[in-house]
Amino acid sequence: MEHPYLLPISTAIGGFLVGILVHLFSPESAGVGTDAAIRAFHKRIPLGLKTSIWKLITSAITIGSGQVSGKEGPIALIGAGIGSFVGRLFKLSDRERNIALAVGLGAGIAGVFKAPFAGAIISSEVFYKKDFEVDALIPSFIASFVAFMIVGSVLGFSPLFIVELPEFEGFSLFDFLSYLILGISTALIARIMIYALDEVKSFFDRLEVHPVLKPGIGGFFVGIIGMTVPIAIGTGYGWLQLIMLNKLEYLPEWKILISIFLVIIAFAFTLGSGGSGGVFGPSLVIGGLTGASVYNVLHLMGVPDSSSFNITAMTVVGMVSTFAAAAKAPLSTIILVAEITGGYQLLVPATVAVAIAHFLSGEKSIFKSQVDTKLDSAAHQDEIKYLILNRYLVKDIMKKEVITISPESTVLYASKFMQEYRISALPVVDKEGKVIGLVTSNDLIKACNLKQEQTLVYEIMNDNPICITDELTLFETLSIFVENNISVAPVVNNLEERILIGIISDYDIGKILTGKK
Repeated sequence: MEHPYLLPISTAIGGFLVGILVHLFSPESAGVGTDAAIRAFHKRIPLGLKTSIWKLITSAITIGSGQVSGKEGPIALIGAGIGSFVGRLFKLSDRERNIALAVGLGAGIAGVFKAPFAGAIISSEVFYKKDFEVDALIPSFIASFVAFMIVGSVLGFSPLFIVELPEFEGFSLFDFLSYLILGISTALIARIMIYALDEVKSFFDRLEVHPVLKPGIGGFFVGIIGMTVPIAIGTGYGWLQLIMLNKLEYLPEWKILISIFLVIIAFAFTLGSGGSGGVFGPSLVIGGLTGASVYNVLHLMGVPDSSSFNITAMTVVGMVSTFAAAAKAPLSTIILVAEITGGYQLLVPATVAVAIAHFLSGEKSIFKSQVDTKLDSAAHQDEIKYLILNRYLVKDIMKKEVITISPESTVLYASKFMQEYRISALPVVDKEGKVIGLVTSNDLIKACNLKQEQTLVYEIMNDNPICITDELTLFETLSIFVENNISVAPVVNNLEERILIGIISDYDIGKILTGKK
C-alpha cells in the first residue's frame, strides 16, 4: 500500500458513522446479523423492512471502510426481516411468521453464496446447537432456489470461488490423518474466535465512552492491524482465492500463519465494538488460512500431495470446518463444500474434518442466541407444553391420599378442617366412598352469613361436581378445567360408580409444566 496510514482513518470514520446510525435509527443493526435473526426467531421479535434497510447500510459502511466483517450475516438478518415482514403482510400466525423468518434467512444465505442446498439446510440448522427446525426445510428449499435463480441470472451461476482440484484418485491413510489434524486445528481456532469476540465485546461494554464512539475506536485498531496484514481488510475473500489458485508470491507461509490470529483480533474488534456485519465471512477466511497453514506444516514434514491433500483442498475444507465448529452447523457446511467447489470431490475430507471440529468445539457458539434444542426455545413453548400434557395421565400425578368430609358435617367444621390442612376443596363422600359433592373455599365464603355451627355441608356443597377418571391425559383434564371454569376435581374410578380414588388441581398440572413433579 502506498499510503497505509490512511487505513486506520478510513476504518475509524466508518466505525464512527455506523455508531451514529445504529444509535439514532437501528440499535438491532449492531453486531452479528445472524445472531440478531436467531434471537428474533426464539423470542418471536418482529423484524421489518426498516431493520433490513439499516442493516444493509451499516454493514456496507463497515465492510467498505475496510473493517473485518462478512456479507453473509447481514444478508441473513435482511432476509429474516423480509420474511418476517411478508409474514405480517399476509397475516400469518405467530408460528408461520417464525417459519417465514427462517425461510428468509436461508434464502439470503443461498443467494449470497450461490448455494441453495446449504442455504435451505442452514435455515433449519442455525437456530439450535443440537436440534433442527424441520418445518422450515421444505419452504426454505423453494425460497433458496428462487433466490439462487435470481442472483445467478444477474451475476452468473459460477460458484463463489474458482476451485481447481486435481482428478480424484482416492482417499489414503495420510489424507485421513491430514484432515483429522485439520479438524482438531479448526476446532481450536473456532474456540479462540469465540473467546476473542466475547472478551472484546466485554471490554467495550465496560468502556465508559459514548456508544457512538465505540465502533470508531474498534475500527481504528482494525485499521492498524490492516496496515500490517492486508488480509485483515474487508471480507478477505480475494486473498483466499489467491491461496486456492496457489498464487502465493504475496503470501509466504509465515504471513498466512500469523494472519490467522491477526484476522481474529481484527474481527473481534470490528463486531465486539458494535460494528455491523456477520461472522460467517470472517469464519471462512480464518478457516481458510488455518487450512492453508496446516497444509504448509504437513507439507514441510514430508506429507506428499494427492488429489485430496493439496493447498486448495485444505483451504476449502478449513473454511467450512471452522464455521461448523463456531456456529454448530455441521450439516449445512458439509453441503456448502460441494456447492462452493461445484463438485463432490471434497465431500469425504470435509465430512472427516467437520465431524472432528464439531465434536471438539465445546458448548459455546459464536451465535449467543442459539439454544440447545426446541425444549429451550420460547418459540416452541406452546408445542412443548402440549406434548408434555399429552405425555402424562391423571394417575401419574394425582394425589391418592385424599382428605374428605361427610355431608352431615357442619360448615364450621369444614372451614376449620380446610384451614388446618391448607386445602381449597374437600370432596364430599358417602359411607361407600362415592363422591356426592364438592365443597370449596368459595362455597365457605358464600356461607359466611349463615350460622356455620348449625349449617351442614350438604346444604352449601356443589351436589353435581365435575369428576374425571385417572386415564385422562393432563391436556384433556386441563381442557375440562378451562371449559368448566374450575381449578380442582375429584378423580373417580368411573363416571357411573364415582368411587373416589384421588384428587387433582391445576396447581398439580402446573408443577409438571415447570418441571417440579
